[in-house]
Amino acid sequence: MSMDEEAINSVKEYFDSIAQNAVDVVYGAIGSDTTFAEFMDAVSLKINQFSSELVASEVLNLSPGIIENFNGGDGLYTDDVQEIIDNEGIADIDDDLD
Repeated sequence: MSMDEEAINSVKEYFDSIAQNAVDVVYGAIGSDTTFAEFMDAVSLKINQFSSELVASEVLNLSPGIIENFNGGDGLYTDDVQEIIDNEGIADIDDDLD
């Protein structure tokens, strides 16, 4: 099985939990002036981030410290994980941890 397949299967297995966590986090951060569109955009971003971090941990075996410190402390995103998958699981993390 390719790393892409492993990543997809991993997200599929945990998607319900990922989605619920994303909704909970975003819902806890909204204000009374938050629009539905803003809420949904933020939920989508969190789902992507949580999915990416799950794959980084479970499929790519990156440590929690590396995941948390990626992108200057913002964590991993879909493009970051895909780049690592495309590099056959090798993470060039030096620039991303700054």
